[in-house]
Amino acid sequence: MLMKRFGAKKRVWLTAFLGAYILLQFSWWAWLLISLQDEAVSVAAGNAPQLRARSTHMILGEGLVFLLILALGFRVIWKGLRRDQQRAEKERNFLLAVTHELKTPIAAIRLALDTLQKHRVDAETSTELLNEAQIGTQRLEQRVENILQSNRLVFGKHLSSEAYDAEEILSEAIRRNRIGQFRNREVLFTQEGSPQGLLEGDPDALTLAWGNLIENALKYSPEGEPIRIHMAWKNNAMLCQIDDGGSGIPAAMRKHVLQQFKRVESQSNIEGTGLGLYLANQIIDMHQGKLSIETSQRGGCLVTTTIPFNP
Repeated sequence: MLMKRFGAKKRVWLTAFLGAYILLQFSWWAWLLISLQDEAVSVAAGNAPQLRARSTHMILGEGLVFLLILALGFRVIWKGLRRDQQRAEKERNFLLAVTHELKTPIAAIRLALDTLQKHRVDAETSTELLNEAQIGTQRLEQRVENILQSNRLVFGKHLSSEAYDAEEILSEAIRRNRIGQFRNREVLFTQEGSPQGLLEGDPDALTLAWGNLIENALKYSPEGEPIRIHMAWKNNAMLCQIDDGGSGIPAAMRKHVLQQFKRVESQSNIEGTGLGLYLANQIIDMHQGKLSIETSQRGGCLVTTTIPFNP
């Protein structure tokens, strides 16, 4: 019950206080023991200096060993508490982001359905409202899929393995994201080389990975700027490049954004959970591939995924 009253920060400071208190007490008792043995040895006959030196060395030796063990123990405890605190902070930020991400499509669906239920509307308006509800449902499905895939990766579950057509999956990823505010965005798709047959992997996971990259490109680029997607077959591998034409990601932040729940601070005003790039990178890596982030010729973000043909 007592520990439940203390948050992570309070537990850290409580542990530090107790550690300092124990160390001070240990020093005090060591000084007392040395003082007492000095008094006892002073009345001994003959070899008093030798007894005093041996007793002092014994106390100091055992004390140093105990002090070392105690210091190591508190170091482990401190690191564990700090790690728990950082994990709790990440989870709290994630829950806030997910709540916001899920509430937006739910609100759109509810508004469309409430309007249809409570008001008489013409056929054209009814069609538009139904389309909005469908778009909200698709967005909600994508958000939930991101969360489920993240849990699969966290708990180490393996992806499925089956034959898939990379061009078909990439086309599906594009289709899924051309909804809502992005329905009229221009997406330029080019292809180089001839497909070398079907690949082996998890088509659902790859659809999610490329879909996340395409969604990021749409979100972080100007509305009038086209998204360029280039697919190529080179060196016994399938290469996919997504160029958003936006502001790009600073070189110092490129490894940072591939971590779970990490985002670029300057882009925090744009909706997101910090899972998109993380999941894409993990999924590509589990297909023995590689994801890299560079600056495109337009000055934006160029994300390249490379998956070997025979992993």
